[in-house]
Amino acid sequence: MIAVDLHKMHLYYTGHGEPAVILEAPQTGLSATWWPVQKAVSRFAKVCSYDRAGFGWSEPGPLPRTSERIAFELRSLLAQAGVPPPYVLVGASAGGFPVRIFADRFPAEVAGVVLVDSSDPDAERLGAPRNPAQGVQKWEILLPLMHQFGALRLGLRLEVPRPPSFSPDAWDELLYLRERMNSWRALLREGEAWAESADQVRKCADLGTRPLLVLSGSRDADAAWRAAWVDGLQAEMAHLSSRGRQVVLSNSGHGIQFDAPDAVANAIHEICNAVHAD
Repeated sequence: MIAVDLHKMHLYYTGHGEPAVILEAPQTGLSATWWPVQKAVSRFAKVCSYDRAGFGWSEPGPLPRTSERIAFELRSLLAQAGVPPPYVLVGASAGGFPVRIFADRFPAEVAGVVLVDSSDPDAERLGAPRNPAQGVQKWEILLPLMHQFGALRLGLRLEVPRPPSFSPDAWDELLYLRERMNSWRALLREGEAWAESADQVRKCADLGTRPLLVLSGSRDADAAWRAAWVDGLQAEMAHLSSRGRQVVLSNSGHGIQFDAPDAVANAIHEICNAVHAD
């Protein structure tokens, strides 16, 4: 637990070596989502995951919970923890937003990037909701009661079965942290700032010559979604760098860090090798 401004945040790091690999969680905001990936990456690099403010063990941070604020908090967290740049940043789903903003605001501190089926600021044109937490928002007043009677935990267990990459204990820990009321509230506050965060990402510069890998899951995509998302916005994302490349994974859906953690670890390894070669 490390003080960042007026709140404390939970950081978990393992392994050794440079550059340090920083894992930015998806919409759930929890370091525990990275457990299989972190275990694999720690064999060849120092790797850090963390709970975004309000999620898991981290205390709530100031509002609004935009991706820019998240990126600045991450930078402060790493500085306070004594993890020096440059970094290889890895962002999954919604975690791609603060990763892109971090790389834009602090380019000298970012050596390479991996985007894991990252959110796109223009995904609305494909029918994605402007606020990805809006389905939960209408139930906010009832969340404490639903939590008290275990409905939220039961719902999570029924909605998302345990992936083979997680042990039963690791999955129980993830669900416990995800089901806590502070995590639900943090999810809602980030969702409320989604449109502002998307605008912040649209204004970011490209990555220049820094190595970039874009991982895209295609297993659950029908022909229309494949054309619009996998071969459309995701493929365009690889052009954020002159050294960008897309890898399409037919054995994974959107949650690549759950379905194919070894593919994420291999992508990180490739970027680390490219950084060392530079």
